[in-house]
Amino acid sequence: MTDVVELDERPTNRWTGLAGGVLVATAAGALTRTPTLLLLAAFGTALLAYARLVAPPAPTLAVERDIVPTDPGAGEPVTVSLTVRNEGERTLPDVRVVDGLPPTMRVVDGEARAGVALRPGASRTLVYEASASAGVHRFESVTVALRDAAGLAERRVEADPATDTVTWTEDLPAADLPVEPQTGYPGRTPADEGGAGVAFHSVREHRRGDPLGRVDWRRFARTGEFATVRYRRREAAAVVVVVDTRYEAALAPSESADTAIERATSAAAALVEGLHDSGHQVGVAALPATACWLPPAGGRTHRERAQRLLAEDDAFAASGAPASAGESPGDRLLTELSTSTHVVFLTPLCDDGGFRLARRLAARGNPTTVLSPDPTVADTPGHRLVATERRERLARLRDAGVATYDWAAGTPLHALLAERREVRR
Repeated sequence: MTDVVELDERPTNRWTGLAGGVLVATAAGALTRTPTLLLLAAFGTALLAYARLVAPPAPTLAVERDIVPTDPGAGEPVTVSLTVRNEGERTLPDVRVVDGLPPTMRVVDGEARAGVALRPGASRTLVYEASASAGVHRFESVTVALRDAAGLAERRVEADPATDTVTWTEDLPAADLPVEPQTGYPGRTPADEGGAGVAFHSVREHRRGDPLGRVDWRRFARTGEFATVRYRRREAAAVVVVVDTRYEAALAPSESADTAIERATSAAAALVEGLHDSGHQVGVAALPATACWLPPAGGRTHRERAQRLLAEDDAFAASGAPASAGESPGDRLLTELSTSTHVVFLTPLCDDGGFRLARRLAARGNPTTVLSPDPTVADTPGHRLVATERRERLARLRDAGVATYDWAAGTPLHALLAERREVRR
């Protein structure tokens, strides 16, 4: 039998007001000497006595959950079968089951809850389909409410079937953004200064200790003077990809669409790949940064760790995280960041919280890029107002020198970045 944890036992108050009705019927029957009213009063009294004595059934349940497949592709739904079995010797007249669906998953067909009656040894299976964005999604315990036949008392318990996770995979092409090299690490971003590299930068007078391979032998043959060729040095930037995971960012244009947090998290995974491929030192963070912070570094192990955080860490839940009282959501981030670190900030900009942080980062000296997934719609005057305010925030950030990308719903990330590269050319 599945291990269950009892949460509480309580009356349902289903027959609230019955005591008053019994008193009225008793008084009216006595005054009018009406047998029917006296009979009703007696029946009500019996029900009140039953309500005081009755107890909800014991949780003699076994719960099993089956998920197919457990590693779906992007956009592919999974089929969840939740089976509840009565392993006791008494009938359970009223069993109400709610599956512990992760907040990051959406039911696309069927229901994740049911009410059934179970004879001894009988079982009932509820089947539904669910979908979610890329990442690892963990189911929670199943909540079961058991009531007596009259529905007067209820016992709530949690049943924990085998821990189930579903991993949605999404093959996003690596995405890259132009960043400013300020760290001095060797990399693939051209720097303004000369040094070791492959592209010609300048020629200077030969100095003792310069490698012979960089001597300008053509100039020596022509003039007899030694000179050293300098190449355009390539550097790597320290970049932190920050995802706005606040409750205020959990917005979507429709109930079936991905939230801005889900889109931003998927984009962050693609950016981590692209920036690492460009040789940059990359870190990830969630806003507020107390939820998740991985400082910039390089190497395959670090990249894999960053991708695991984006896929599995609860900080990137699609439902968003509430802000801590008395603390600005960016305080921890500003404490951790070096002023030379380039910040790629993914936020929908539908409230002033993300906008203020982007302004603070730019004013502090951090090179800042804002990639903003647009969750707005224009179907009502209120929604149109929110969309207008968001566009104004983007415009004010551009005026402040912040690079901005307005990412419309339905537009692939790589298409947006490719379009911006073409505009720069």
